[in-house]
Amino acid sequence: MLLIYNGNINHKNMSKAKITNEELMEALREHGATTIEDINLAVLEVDGNISILSEEYRNKTSRKRQAPKIVSKNEN
Repeated sequence: MLLIYNGNINHKNMSKAKITNEELMEALREHGATTIEDINLAVLEVDGNISILSEEYRNKTSRKRQAPKIVSKNEN
């Protein structure tokens, strides 16, 4: 699922995937990017990793996404 393309966040896909801005920014920092505009492509992979490509697709990093915690009604 496409999350960033040419420095622009796809907010619709972020919502669908339930990825927060904090999670995305953490993946960008792990890649070494400081701003979203530095990213050419960020993709949520089928296995839950966030893959990031930048600098004209020369560098690539992947980060395993943590599954969201599901709270049952009985835990409240």
